Amino acid sequence: MSVWILTTGNSDVRLKHERNWNRLFTAISSNLECEEFASATPINPKDKREGYTVPARVLGLTYTDQPNHFDDLEFPLIDTFFTKIEKDNIELEEIIILLTDQSNLFCEEQRLNEKCAYWQDTISLKPLLIKYFANKFENKFENKYNVPIKFITLTPQSTEGLDYWDATLDLVKAEFSKLQISQVKAVYISHQAGTPAISSAVQFVSLGKFKNVKFLVSNQYYDSDYNQQSEAKIIDSSQYWRGIQIQKAKQLIVTGFPGTALKMLDGITQISQTTLDELRKMVDFFNLHSVERDNTKDFEIANASQRIIDSLDLIRFFFNQNNYLQGISLLAAAQETFLKVAILNETAKIQNKYRGVAVSEFLQWDNEGLSLINMSKSQNITWSKIDELNTIKEDIFKLLKFPVDKDYFKRYDRGEVIFKTNANNVMLEWLKKLNPELQTWANLKWSCDYYKDRESDLRNQLMHNLRGMEDSDVIDYLLGYSKVKPNNIATVIDTYSQNVKKPFLEAIALLKLPYKPGKLQKKLNAIADNLV
Repeated sequence: MSVWILTTGNSDVRLKHERNWNRLFTAISSNLECEEFASATPINPKDKREGYTVPARVLGLTYTDQPNHFDDLEFPLIDTFFTKIEKDNIELEEIIILLTDQSNLFCEEQRLNEKCAYWQDTISLKPLLIKYFANKFENKFENKYNVPIKFITLTPQSTEGLDYWDATLDLVKAEFSKLQISQVKAVYISHQAGTPAISSAVQFVSLGKFKNVKFLVSNQYYDSDYNQQSEAKIIDSSQYWRGIQIQKAKQLIVTGFPGTALKMLDGITQISQTTLDELRKMVDFFNLHSVERDNTKDFEIANASQRIIDSLDLIRFFFNQNNYLQGISLLAAAQETFLKVAILNETAKIQNKYRGVAVSEFLQWDNEGLSLINMSKSQNITWSKIDELNTIKEDIFKLLKFPVDKDYFKRYDRGEVIFKTNANNVMLEWLKKLNPELQTWANLKWSCDYYKDRESDLRNQLMHNLRGMEDSDVIDYLLGYSKVKPNNIATVIDTYSQNVKKPFLEAIALLKLPYKPGKLQKKLNAIADNLV
């Protein structure tokens, strides 16, 4: 013998037609706080033979005392379940039906609104469901046995209604804790009706409370093309649990939590090893850990530009997760990398030559940053004195439009001039000389300001002093500690998106740096799609 637990929703009982509706509703409408339910809504306006819906509470109140008109009603979802129960010869010992009643949450003034959730409650459907089941057992099972029906009414005790996930989960836990069902019995769960919060709560509580859980579900759950009875199927709890874990993991992946998703999938069988390997690579990427490096291509403009774009997307994930330390650290790295890539990209356009060699070929980018190549390795340049070397360097940097006229952009090492090509303030000014049309953004300008207040540097405070932060601290940082704040700045994400990422992408577009947009999100989506 088995137990069947099913939820109910606003559309579980429907009208086959509207011939009697207006007359029957008028008889009870004066007792309602709201009388705006005169018209039944066709499920498919193109084919009204598919039936009509009205709010569940109103439908129940209208038809409870109308036994002669019971045939006006249809119960499509429950019909689908019953067909499967009959087909599989499932012997039911008890049926438990969940109803909803939020009358204590809404005052009379709120009930004047026909859209109020109060009117979606299923409590008034109880008499109709009792009659429906009585007819079903008499007609379908030839009265072989009488199955008792128990009703559980979900009544929120707080101000949070049945759309609130946490509160609804607690409510379902409390109600299910009262059920005395032997662990050896099969418990069939039909949870598709009701709010998403109710459906989710019934799923999770059932899996935790009962040992032998089977989910009786419909393949086709109310859509606008409903024109025939859909089929139901029974899903074993282990398979269902696997499906739930897979769906949760997919959502975690696409929203930027690949590490959590990977842990959730631990122990789940029949997952493609290729998909798991791709997910592990993504976890490494989010942890800023590179396991596949090609030093020969890391410093190419195309690859570096793509890394910048991917980092900008990754930073948004970090900020969305309140992972501010990684976010601002990665932003600092992305901006510094951008300066180097942009300078390389712009100097490559210079047609000038120095002693027969394209001047851009003298500039290199490697682990040490931007610098001139080792002059002694050039066959076209010889030198024997420091002064000659310094002159060669200055001539080349002039052709590269470096601001050589500024003494504080260089230093001396035993008489040899060393141009500060890797200092942020120097690179920014150099880039602006290379492309005067470039528009910078507040955080970039602030991070490149040599004279900025180090005490205000949020990144330094975190890295060196383990100081925490508030959202407002991050917002100030992203705005470059501007005294004039933009309008409509409310969150870290908004600030980053509008005042950092947007102008950053505009600068990349101006410089025509090569990249593929949305590559990170596409990778995440592809991994999630392959997870089955």
